[in-house]
Amino acid sequence: MRSIVQGVVVLGLVSAGAFGQASRDVVRTDGAGSTSVRTLGPVEESRIGGAGVRTGILWTLPDPISIVESVALGDTTDESWLAHNLNDKRVSKLTTSGTGVPDFVYSMAAENPSSIGVASARTASLGVVISFPSGGPVSVRAFTNANGNVPIWTHTFAAGNNNASKRNASASADGSLVAAAAYDGTTSTIVLLDGATGAVVNTLSRAGFVSGLEFSDDGSRLLITNGATAELIDVGTLGTLRTVTVSGAGGFHRLSRDGKVIAAGGFNIKIDREVGGVWSNAYTGTGSSEWFGSAMAVSADGMYAFAGSHNYAQAYLPNNYRVIDVSTGQVIATDGYVGSGGFQNSMVGAESNADGTIFTVASWGDEVNTKPEVRIFDRTLTEIGSIDTVGSPFGLDMTIDGRYVLVGAKSVHANTFGNGGMTYLYEVFEADDCPADFNGDTVVNSLDFIAFLNAYTANDPSADFNGDTVINSLDFIAFLNAFTAGCP
Repeated sequence: MRSIVQGVVVLGLVSAGAFGQASRDVVRTDGAGSTSVRTLGPVEESRIGGAGVRTGILWTLPDPISIVESVALGDTTDESWLAHNLNDKRVSKLTTSGTGVPDFVYSMAAENPSSIGVASARTASLGVVISFPSGGPVSVRAFTNANGNVPIWTHTFAAGNNNASKRNASASADGSLVAAAAYDGTTSTIVLLDGATGAVVNTLSRAGFVSGLEFSDDGSRLLITNGATAELIDVGTLGTLRTVTVSGAGGFHRLSRDGKVIAAGGFNIKIDREVGGVWSNAYTGTGSSEWFGSAMAVSADGMYAFAGSHNYAQAYLPNNYRVIDVSTGQVIATDGYVGSGGFQNSMVGAESNADGTIFTVASWGDEVNTKPEVRIFDRTLTEIGSIDTVGSPFGLDMTIDGRYVLVGAKSVHANTFGNGGMTYLYEVFEADDCPADFNGDTVVNSLDFIAFLNAYTANDPSADFNGDTVINSLDFIAFLNAFTAGCP
């Protein structure tokens, strides 16, 4: 009954400028885990964009010299945050449903950071930027749409904290709390900051390099990626609620938005779930010579998980996917393909919508472009959309309703030298042959009315029936009209 309708945008051909230094990226997986190695080389002129049609792409933002390596979406705030790195280093904020023109830009040229990462609150206007110049220390800045390119606060770590991951910042859904981590060569310091003022709320430390942080929506729980271990802490007490350890470091672990499911990946997969205050392992899986650490995702309600992998023993060319029903511990769908050529088809990331009905995954792509670099699936792993990027993706995010997918990519494959990149905003247009069939069972009856009332009462995004991004009486009236009309 429900079908995917794709929009059409024609992209032009844009020539990249030869400025700064180009980069070459290589993933190395060995017995210890996975690492990304970047080498600098001579500048090569590159070309962004391509003639032809990209279906479902709402807008693109070409960049002649920098690469968007980190992206973040505000789910209900209509905000897209981009971190431009390598050259002309900066942060851009765009309106997600807009035209691809930045609303404002914050230059980081003076700082010249080695890395930049962005995170976003889900229901409040807040973009969080973590960065560090060569030699450090790491800094965290917060921006709002209203304040534009002037940070509302900045937190700088103590001297010696000179390293961080682009995933080392996270915000609670309402933006009231921000977490950030920095590394001094031995110990990682994690700070909890007031989202409005930047004041330090609490501090904790962990031995080793913390490479990822992820809040539950309410900010009461924080998942720490510390090598091969995923550690869930209680933000109020700083006590450890659960640890999950996989084989091999170098990945990043995931937390459901309700804070009750941990999905950890490395050379294997472990998914742990809390039910009634009791934690247990819901699923453990593996694959022959497969690395799962870079493409784990879990639905907001924790009921479904997605695991993408690349095969490091076969030149990183095979990509495999599986969907796991967390409640039963069963794999309910599998898919994959084998690329070809001399380029690594390494996994970049994966995301899920609220109820695990839409998943997206990104990889670097192979030399002959066997499949698009970014793919969008339903729960059965039927492809419902894709983005054939001009080069390799580095950043991926999706809104909780599954409507928007944001991707930052290099203008050429990650294994080749080249400048510039392209950012894509893909919209998954969902149109109903019969909009009144709210529960999708092909029949319009009282069950649809009840389903809509439940969504409306819960302020669920699906209750935005008229599509104006606000849930109010107008949506109720629109649904009543459709319900009265019934199906054609």
